[in-house]
Amino acid sequence: MKNRWLLNVGLILLIGVLLLLVLYKPGTRKEAEGTALTAFSADDIQRIRLLRPKQPEIVLEKSVEAWRLIAPRNTRANSFRVNELLRLASTSTSTRFPATPAELGKYGLDQPLATLFLNDAEIRFGGMHPLDNQLYVLYDGQVQLVPASVLRAVSAPLNDFLSTSLLEDKTRLLAFKFPAFGLKQNEQGAWVRAPELKNLGSDQVNRFVDEWRHARALSTAPYSGKPVKERVTLTLADGDKQRTIDVGVLAYKPEFILYRRDENLEYSFPEETGARLMQLKPE
Repeated sequence: MKNRWLLNVGLILLIGVLLLLVLYKPGTRKEAEGTALTAFSADDIQRIRLLRPKQPEIVLEKSVEAWRLIAPRNTRANSFRVNELLRLASTSTSTRFPATPAELGKYGLDQPLATLFLNDAEIRFGGMHPLDNQLYVLYDGQVQLVPASVLRAVSAPLNDFLSTSLLEDKTRLLAFKFPAFGLKQNEQGAWVRAPELKNLGSDQVNRFVDEWRHARALSTAPYSGKPVKERVTLTLADGDKQRTIDVGVLAYKPEFILYRRDENLEYSFPEETGARLMQLKPE
């Protein structure tokens, strides 16, 4: 009986050793705390490509002023989502070991969940570690373990990469034309409503303009084709150049939805935003 018990203990220890050999491969190097996945800094990166199975390729490029989405459509990019991708370059790794092509499938790296290119550097995102809340990635010929939370950045849907700001950051507002009234700056720079309304204070008008200037949607999506209920024409200035854009109201409830025809995008706001953007009258 004692011999059988010792045999069972020996088998358990052997299985444990074999499991450790599988999970913690010989040649694996534990990294110092805070060791970065790559040597890139965010400022080094000018172009990002994100490839995922059965999804359109996402391409982002850094312009002089901001990041833009280049593919699958050309428009302003969501800076929050771009920064999430940029931070992956410096994400901490806990373990790394040389990649063997024949063993990539073991780590989900032969058919990765996502492949990210920072400039021309390729990072593959594979499967989860069976015991730790970490993810296998392949970069520069090394299999590495990173926090599983990085998946959020590379699995975001395409629409999340669209800017949620209704207007460009450095664009200046010069005039509004609403169905029932107009608003423009006079030569002194003060905003004037036409027709005028008594008891309408300048502070209230400035707050109204700021609501438009800083309008940020809950979400942005390609135009759905819904009919436009009302239109607002904005006159804008980009440096010394002026332009006008049409903004259509698609819905007031349960969300307030605006459509920028020049971008072919619609922006969804909370219902109460509609009153703040469409009504200017004494409080």
